[in-house]
Amino acid sequence: MTAAHLHLALNHIPVLGTLFGTGLLAYGLWQRQETIQDVGLGLLVGVGAAAVAVYWTGEPAEEIVDGVAGVSHDAIEVHEAWGWYAFLASIVTGVASLSALLYGRSRRTLARWAAQLVLVLSLLTTGVMAYTANLGGKVHHPELRADPTAVGTPDGPGPDVHDE
Repeated sequence: MTAAHLHLALNHIPVLGTLFGTGLLAYGLWQRQETIQDVGLGLLVGVGAAAVAVYWTGEPAEEIVDGVAGVSHDAIEVHEAWGWYAFLASIVTGVASLSALLYGRSRRTLARWAAQLVLVLSLLTTGVMAYTANLGGKVHHPELRADPTAVGTPDGPGPDVHDE
């Protein structure tokens, strides 16, 4: 299994895990069910850990696919930049989730404000993850780019491509 394959296999965990963890946390807050909130928070902790593996496999994956026909180098660079933001957001959300769980254990009940804070963080992380995943899809899927026949940036020709 190459780093590119590993990166592609693992990258779904933080994207979907953040979405599901956020949904569970929101549902638990809405229904005032602490157990469901705990499950959502626990999932977000796991997602933060998985994001580390995804981020670490990104650079080796780039080295494998860079230069392959149909792969956009510019799309890789944009995806890599946003990957850093997604990684940081996921780590912050994971640490906040773990903190909320530990704080709740020390008080024998989860603090509603802590769960609400994590919900806001996880909503932001979900957005960053979704955008980063979309950019990642543009690396080797020209049909996702604005002009599928263009080369250069993920959304069209680069500055050195001119219409004549």
